[in-house]
Amino acid sequence: MLAILKYFSSLRVFINNKVLINSMKKLLNFTSIVVVIVISILELSVSSCRKEVIKEVISRDTIIQRDTVTIIKKDTTLSVELLTAHGWKLQELRGVSGGSLVYYSRGGSNNTENFDDEYIIFKADKTGTYYDPFRYPSPLTWDFGNTENTKIVYTIQFPQPGPVVITWENVVYKNNSLKIDEYWTEGNVNSHTQSIRIPAVF
Repeated sequence: MLAILKYFSSLRVFINNKVLINSMKKLLNFTSIVVVIVISILELSVSSCRKEVIKEVISRDTIIQRDTVTIIKKDTTLSVELLTAHGWKLQELRGVSGGSLVYYSRGGSNNTENFDDEYIIFKADKTGTYYDPFRYPSPLTWDFGNTENTKIVYTIQFPQPGPVVITWENVVYKNNSLKIDEYWTEGNVNSHTQSIRIPAVF
């Protein structure tokens, strides 16, 4: 009986061990499946966070080279020869005389005064003649007022009201015309105008 007890006892240990081993196998199989699933999930999540975006940047430089050349064209210096080559008639005049606006444009229709027949002649001997709008001649004397020849001062010997001194300043000779700032006083009337004079050819 002792032998039978030993046999059953060893059989029980054997069965218990076999059950334990089967249980362990089942547990290991289940655990290994869970581990594989967890590792797969981690692998996917890690790989999805590690997406690398490679952008190709193409850099193009455009070089623009500019070269600026400044050409300064000086106006022709007014000389005695240019001033005395011919007479000078008004092309345009704008200004104020005695507080009234004065405007004239050769061939224009909105003129406040008519200077169609007015002109001036300068001679090389520093004399000349002024012809008023009615072509009445009056003698004059003139001279440059500075060394640059941008200022001319002349005196017209009017019979009435008498001599009048006229000053041309900022005189520019360009494109065969004279651009002038001029001022004078005749009696008690002060005048200041800007004018352009062109050659008076007869």
